Amino acid sequence: MVTPNFPNAINQNGDPKLNYYVFILGLFVIAGFVGVLWGWFIIAKARKTLRWPMVEGVIEQSALTSEADDLLPHILFSYTVATYTYQRTLEFPNGTNPSPELASSYAKKYPVGAKVSVYYNPDQPDQATLEPGLARGDWMIPVLGIAAMALGIFALFFSNY
Repeated sequence: MVTPNFPNAINQNGDPKLNYYVFILGLFVIAGFVGVLWGWFIIAKARKTLRWPMVEGVIEQSALTSEADDLLPHILFSYTVATYTYQRTLEFPNGTNPSPELASSYAKKYPVGAKVSVYYNPDQPDQATLEPGLARGDWMIPVLGIAAMALGIFALFFSNY
């Protein structure tokens, strides 16, 4: 078993002093762990949408720009669940890089009047999406968290400081 190589740092009075290197690496490991937990939560939430029931919906509006961002498309769709009709805009995950190409591809993918599959939350039917499951970058947060933890642990155990 490998044991950490922590130096016995002592100040001028003979008292042990805080090793800031260990403190900073400890924070790095903790931040990595928080990143893993956060990423796991995001992935679990995204995977839950794969089990949502599906109904047919219709694209009501499809524009290349939205009020919030002129490079993100505005896609409004409607769907009916248990005699109630809902309208919702397609939401893009945080971190989506808006661009004219993205807006154009979504406007072509979801033209006005198109019939679409809408996946809705059975507990809250006003929550719905056209694209269930993981978004492109959802896996990055836990991977970076694992990398931060591994780097911090490696540095704590195998560095000679």
